Amino acid sequence: MSGPFSTTRVLARCAAALAWALAGACVRAAEAPQVAPPPEAASQASSQVAAAQPAAPAASAAADGTATFTLRGGQAVRVDAPATAVSAPSVPQPGSVAGGDRVERVQVTAPYIELHTFPGRGYPVFFVAARGEWIAIELRHTDWYKVRTASGKEGWVTRAQLQSTLTEAGLQQSFPDVAFGDYLARRVELGAGYGRFHGEPLIKFWLSYRLSETLSIESTLGQVQGVFSGSTLWHVDLQAEPWSDQRLSPFAGIGIGRFKNVPNQSLVSFQATDARLANAIVGARFHLTDRFMLRADYAIYTAFVSDQRSTEYRAATAGISFFF
Repeated sequence: MSGPFSTTRVLARCAAALAWALAGACVRAAEAPQVAPPPEAASQASSQVAAAQPAAPAASAAADGTATFTLRGGQAVRVDAPATAVSAPSVPQPGSVAGGDRVERVQVTAPYIELHTFPGRGYPVFFVAARGEWIAIELRHTDWYKVRTASGKEGWVTRAQLQSTLTEAGLQQSFPDVAFGDYLARRVELGAGYGRFHGEPLIKFWLSYRLSETLSIESTLGQVQGVFSGSTLWHVDLQAEPWSDQRLSPFAGIGIGRFKNVPNQSLVSFQATDARLANAIVGARFHLTDRFMLRADYAIYTAFVSDQRSTEYRAATAGISFFF
């Protein structure tokens, strides 16, 4: 296509490009430090620029950033200003929540979590932490966790709401069931059981203390009431529990103690026995609910009646215990 119309369009585009180039140069010149040149160099440069500068269309800038150019022939061309760049939103950091090295920080990934005034659904919600916010976990009470937000708000959150949070390493945080979590952290166990000792009824009680995750020391007191005699025994065992972090956890142990047998006084050959005792035991614990466990074990007892004679007994018991 030819004619004045196409020539005008070409001139308009050229003028717009030249005007934006001049505007950019003016902005850079305004931002740069101004250094005054010597008078002789300045007059010489002005004369050279005036001689080399071609005639340009008249241009004017508006307050909103648009520019208007007047071409030869009186035609005006308006050029809009470029869109303003939008800065990226700031990314929250774990350090926005105050606390020492032992304070655990997690990031909210759900749309929001609700902070209650106290641990209980009957207490009101006074604050909501939004997605992406970091919170510090300070305390746990049953299924409720006391948390603190970056703004300093402290409240109680349920375990279910914290299940989907992320750690500082970007991994999903795990909050085990409160009952099983207490079971893993147990120290003292107290229980009672019923069974058979050499074919006679046996009732025994035990008290156990965990020295480490896999080792514990346990004291046992047992009573056997037979037809022709009654026996009392006690022993202290060192037990190993290699899978103590499992709900069903086997164990084994060895120990020493004392065995005392008292026959019925109606028997002709009445003679009491008081002997040293050694035992080996194997069994298993099963976490039942809350603080209660089921337990079953099988033991072999050796009573050293004298230096030349020893007697062996076998016993199997089952019972229930609780920990605290």
